[in-house]
Amino acid sequence: MSARLTRWLILLLAALSLGAGGAQATFESRFDTVWRLVDERYWDLSSLAVDWAEVGERYRPLALSAADDDAFFAVLEDMVEEIGDDHSVFVPPARVEEIRRLYGDLPCLGVFGLGATSSAAHDVLVPDPLERSGPIGYALLDEGIGYLRIADLVSGGTAEGVRDAVNTLTRRGARAFVVDLRGNPGGRLITMMQVAGVFTQGFLWRTITSWSLPIPYPALGTPATDAPLALLVDGDVNSAGEGLAGALQHRGRALVLGSTTAGNVEAIMPFCLRDGSQAWIATGVLAPIGGPTWAGRGVVPDIEVADGSALGEAVRALRATP
Repeated sequence: MSARLTRWLILLLAALSLGAGGAQATFESRFDTVWRLVDERYWDLSSLAVDWAEVGERYRPLALSAADDDAFFAVLEDMVEEIGDDHSVFVPPARVEEIRRLYGDLPCLGVFGLGATSSAAHDVLVPDPLERSGPIGYALLDEGIGYLRIADLVSGGTAEGVRDAVNTLTRRGARAFVVDLRGNPGGRLITMMQVAGVFTQGFLWRTITSWSLPIPYPALGTPATDAPLALLVDGDVNSAGEGLAGALQHRGRALVLGSTTAGNVEAIMPFCLRDGSQAWIATGVLAPIGGPTWAGRGVVPDIEVADGSALGEAVRALRATP
């Protein structure tokens, strides 16, 4: 066992505890735990615009001189914000419930963070309002084209809604599907895997880290359809939304239309600390099996098309599919 791995196992045993029992650690040891989580688990410190060692030296005296826990937590929030990746964040105990409302009660499990949300442009081909299955909007368009709108991958019931909508549209005669991901900010890793499992199976993704071998992830569930599939994307598709589109494209399961996605596919691991706080750290980046990561470059569509024309182009492409 390497010295680095040994140090990490000791840190993990000290850090990953959901309880607040036992003696409170000192500000110094608690500060060191959070700083080292980033130092040892961040996916690529060399990609940061800051020197993480210098950041630690700068914030350490502020943390140790904090008047109380609230002031101490504020210092840690500011320190982790210096990472500047739009994902990594320190969560003081008072905000843990807020985070659970956003992500669900998934302590110390990996999820994919949310980017900035935007609404997909309304298309005249889509009826208004859409039918609903949980958070999923859907409709049967002309010539047997099923349309699904997935606004995010964090809302409860998303995967179930996609599967139900596909089954309903198939019974009504859908022979092909368009999945609209425009503006999708991402969400849970598990939801991404379950939605992909509606359309395909097998290992689709890997997480690239600086501290372990790549971790593979499969689509989950039994496919509900093998019908032709098109995905609509834009520059506001982030994180797990990009992972869904990119993996189905890489597998050859879907045609992707629109504009290049955000390239924001960092994998987030929440570490739960003894004092009730959490440190959400980008420990890796998402990539397809056998391909480069989408981080920094995004998912490039097969057909570049303006947002307002994307659905029409997708329908034309699917009509030409045997």
